Amino acid sequence: MGAASTPVSSATSASWRLVARATIADEARALSALAEQLNDRQMGEIVDAIVGRCDQIIVSGIGKSGVIAQKIAATLTSTGTPASFLHPVEALHGDLGVVTQRCALLALSRSGNTEEFVRFVAHFRRLGGPVIGVTQGRESRLAELSDWTIALPDLPEAGPLGLAPTTSCIMQLAAGDALAMALLARRGFTAEDFATYHPEGPLGRRLLLRAADLMHGGEEMPLVGAGASWSELLLEMTKKKLGMALITQADGTLMGTFTDGDLRRLLERVDNPKLLSASEAHAKSRRSPDAPAVPISTVEPSKPAVDCLRLMRDMQITALVVCEADRRPRGILRLIDLVRAGIG
Repeated sequence: MGAASTPVSSATSASWRLVARATIADEARALSALAEQLNDRQMGEIVDAIVGRCDQIIVSGIGKSGVIAQKIAATLTSTGTPASFLHPVEALHGDLGVVTQRCALLALSRSGNTEEFVRFVAHFRRLGGPVIGVTQGRESRLAELSDWTIALPDLPEAGPLGLAPTTSCIMQLAAGDALAMALLARRGFTAEDFATYHPEGPLGRRLLLRAADLMHGGEEMPLVGAGASWSELLLEMTKKKLGMALITQADGTLMGTFTDGDLRRLLERVDNPKLLSASEAHAKSRRSPDAPAVPISTVEPSKPAVDCLRLMRDMQITALVVCEADRRPRGILRLIDLVRAGIG
């Protein structure tokens, strides 16, 4: 049998909750202090130098700062600024080969005096471009080697012992995010640009997918000519399993659609529909035979999928016919296709 767990007193439990709340409060105060002392002129110089002189940002740190550096590199890359993480020790043993004068270095270190990290920064200066240090050590060796130093407030780590990297990591991450967002704004990076780098994310799908990407075309498209027989019309609808068929004129242009609802109405109105052609079945199955013909809801293949969804909702329909400008059908786009793709 396993050892019995030690009962936790309500007083001890309360102290844990207080520690958790105090940790968040301490980190929040550190972020406020960082925002207040951030040098706008310096940040402007950094952004201009990166945009004007650099093709890539190398982000580096050691230990927990290295973990934060990896996250910052990912944020930069996904928001229009090419970046990569470089481990300082690996760099000293061959990986410095990726560094060129068109590379900037964003160097993260709480103290700014870690020996192997300082050696790496010194070698980077020999091969690369500008160095931006992020550190609490204003008089540190990292600050001396940096072209610009984003000085973090000299505050203790949050938590009862003040030892684990908490507050310092939060400030490093915030400084990296601030730089990434400043570069985003400087480059005029748009939501469409963001979608380009995140094609499988919700925003990417909403902005990049077109009707042609989701439609049922080619052999999947149920299609018959106006002169097709009733049995041919039913067979095409049944075989393609989309709940409808497209009927075309002799020249291949779209005449209309025939849906499951049309089929039910036709069977209520006509005793022997077997004698009808596809065009006759279409004419006799309209919702109101005496009313003017309802325009067919069509979109071009390049229509954004999100606009197709909006059109379906506005018109209270569940399918659109995808046609080129020549009115020749290219496919069928259904509401369920948009929902499955994450558009709805």
